[in-house]
Amino acid sequence: MANALLVVDVQNWGFAGDWPVPDSAALLERIRERVEFARADGELVVWVQNDGDPDEMDAPGEYFWELSLTPADGERVWRKTTKDVFESNPELAGWLRGEEIDSLDIIGLQSEMCVRSSTLGARAAGFVARAVPGLHGTYPEGTHDEGGPTGVSAAELSARVDAELA
Repeated sequence: MANALLVVDVQNWGFAGDWPVPDSAALLERIRERVEFARADGELVVWVQNDGDPDEMDAPGEYFWELSLTPADGERVWRKTTKDVFESNPELAGWLRGEEIDSLDIIGLQSEMCVRSSTLGARAAGFVARAVPGLHGTYPEGTHDEGGPTGVSAAELSARVDAELA
């Protein structure tokens, strides 16, 4: 059995435009490097793409819906409409087993939402799954005022997910 890399929601909404996640350029570069390492190591790379509602900026076909990195030939893209790709795609677990996968490294956006939910979904489906620290990100919690964010920082939210899923 083998490990696969699950790349969750690495889409333009989180890396381009007026609202990228904090540290987006560096995060995207780290994700790109991990994808390249997986490819060089013969690891299966699986992409997840969120389909927003028709009135959302990540609605299928919109610029912010597009993936920020390009899957290689033969790499499968699974589209989802829920936080957990396994919930959106009940056939995903069987497909992964057919590819002789028993463990998953999960990276991408957003830490406390789709990365967390898909990691838990993978575990519920019987896989050894981990959200890879430093390779997932999110937005800060709360609103901004004159002094800056009033909620939890993006880094803290990601760290909480790492701690929960460790």
